Amino acid sequence: MTGRLATPAPFASPSSRYAIRYSPLHPGRLPRCAGPTQPRPMINLQNARRYEDLLGADVEPSPYEFALLFQANGWLARRRAKDRFKLLRALDPKLREILRSGERVYFVTSGTTASLVEQFFVGAFVAQVVNRRALAFTTERVLLLQIDSRKRPRELVSQISYASIAEVKSTWSGYCQLTLRNNEKLNFVGVPKADRQNLAAFLADVVKRGTTTPFSGDAQALEHLCPHCFAVVPGHPGQCPICRGGLKQARTAMLRSLLFPGLGDLYLGHRAVAVFEMLGAALVWLRLVVAPLAGAPDADGNVLRPDAAYWATVIVTLAIIHGLDAAATRSFALKGHHPA
Repeated sequence: MTGRLATPAPFASPSSRYAIRYSPLHPGRLPRCAGPTQPRPMINLQNARRYEDLLGADVEPSPYEFALLFQANGWLARRRAKDRFKLLRALDPKLREILRSGERVYFVTSGTTASLVEQFFVGAFVAQVVNRRALAFTTERVLLLQIDSRKRPRELVSQISYASIAEVKSTWSGYCQLTLRNNEKLNFVGVPKADRQNLAAFLADVVKRGTTTPFSGDAQALEHLCPHCFAVVPGHPGQCPICRGGLKQARTAMLRSLLFPGLGDLYLGHRAVAVFEMLGAALVWLRLVVAPLAGAPDADGNVLRPDAAYWATVIVTLAIIHGLDAAATRSFALKGHHPA
């Protein structure tokens, strides 16, 4: 019987090899273009690579006004928008916990609230670390969140109602100054000049209109929020009256720093400041107390011991050092509610 021999598969024509490869006899071997396409995920702060991604149409619903947050007209404005994008992404998880239903964020920036007097007495480094804040301007209030050097949120959270703000201005010395209706002034250092000007213009109209949202407690001053439930907690109680969460006490922090500088800041969670202060205090104690107790031999080999006048001077010096640190620690503790 004669007949045409079948062409071996390796030598088959391209069309026949394609038909064999993608025939129903080879399940699972389908062209790459086959099959249902996966829906594209919505863009949010956590998966966006650039702030421009949040200005498109495929953006997940959020409490942020991205069009206002990332206005970038010019090279410097785009750079500030990038910094604002990084800050907002770091604040996002905590901000969502703090914001009320329907409350939206218009603007965010960062700065420090350290005064010149505070920097003089405790040092610029300590004042900058403790007083670093992020400012979030919402539809209802100004939120102040404590942040670290990497812009990550920490424990302290405070708020200022728009109704309590009497004036906002950018000063020649580089401050963003908020004057409250109780004549208290809050100076924020390190806020970019363009941000200071934008805030002054933005808040000028907001302050005139005020807010329709009622606030508990005294709405004429800075209000501290519970770090557990973010409710307004007047004064400095030992626990939140709403959620019963424990709060650290300024008196305890002060007494620990009076015992030895740095212990009070360690209690409050200011580890970098505590290490800095404890090392400085240890050096002072070694120089003024430990070394004299060990004695120093003179040229004849006789060990010299300090007299009573020396020890009286040392006691007064140490009392001043410990007392100043205790006062500074108490001031730091009163800047907000620290979770116990």
